[in-house]
Amino acid sequence: MTPMPTTSTPIPAGYTAIAQRHKDGSVLLSVNAEKICRVNGVGALVWVTIEESPQDLTVDDTVRRLSDRFEAINREGVLLYDVPPEKLRQDIARFLDQMTKMKLLQVLIDPQGREVYRIPDGVSATTSAPALSNADIAAPTSSQPLPPFSQSQVAAASTAPPTPVSSAAQTETPFADDSIKPLKHETFMALIGLAAFDVLLRTAGFEALIRKVERYPTAAPQTTDLEICKRVRAVVDRAQMYYPKKAMCLQHSAVVTCLLRRRGVPAEMVIGAQEYPPKAHAWAEVAGAVVNDNQKVKTRYRELRRL
Repeated sequence: MTPMPTTSTPIPAGYTAIAQRHKDGSVLLSVNAEKICRVNGVGALVWVTIEESPQDLTVDDTVRRLSDRFEAINREGVLLYDVPPEKLRQDIARFLDQMTKMKLLQVLIDPQGREVYRIPDGVSATTSAPALSNADIAAPTSSQPLPPFSQSQVAAASTAPPTPVSSAAQTETPFADDSIKPLKHETFMALIGLAAFDVLLRTAGFEALIRKVERYPTAAPQTTDLEICKRVRAVVDRAQMYYPKKAMCLQHSAVVTCLLRRRGVPAEMVIGAQEYPPKAHAWAEVAGAVVNDNQKVKTRYRELRRL
């Protein structure tokens, strides 16, 4: 790869670790477009480059910064990126155009009359999720050439089906308590919640559901009482048994989150994704603990958005 000027943005140390972390790609989520998209390892680095920039980037800005990143990684001697500059620019331009058509990027005209790219509101990526532990990152023992930076490898989009709530997968959690007997009116309210979010999702879309949960207030006084969390979990699980169709993780987590907030528990709904095959999932958390799923869900899925 022909060296290019590196006078624009200094490259922090440890970029090999970032490349290794995203070597299998990343998942992008657009709330507005209701679309999930997977990009490969190089596409993930392009996305990180845009994500980290404090200002909007042109195609040439993106090429220059990614070239700087590649050179910094190559100097560390673990991974090897060898892409001709012309090929790199061609593929980045194609990638940015494809992401724009999918409404994952926004094109603007800056004061100099140049086309610049920006990540719009409502778009999240697993590139910004908390890093996994070192044991979860496979480090090569020698320099490895990576695949060519072709457009077909950069981006492959797919719409991920909603994940059904699996009671078997939820058993390993401190919030599961089969001894709790929900009252009839509690179960009825949870049933209403499942139906309401189901209708909202079908009629107004994913964005409307996200906004509803995001704006749902937490009652005062606030508490993180374990018994309240257990009871709400049991109530929604019981309501799900009577619901006429299989509740998806999104509706289930939305109801758990909102019912907990009604009782003063500052619950959060988390949307995550696994990177291959691309699949989205949602769960509810209180103080960092998963309420309505297995605790291991936090390592199986990378966080996309927290509400």
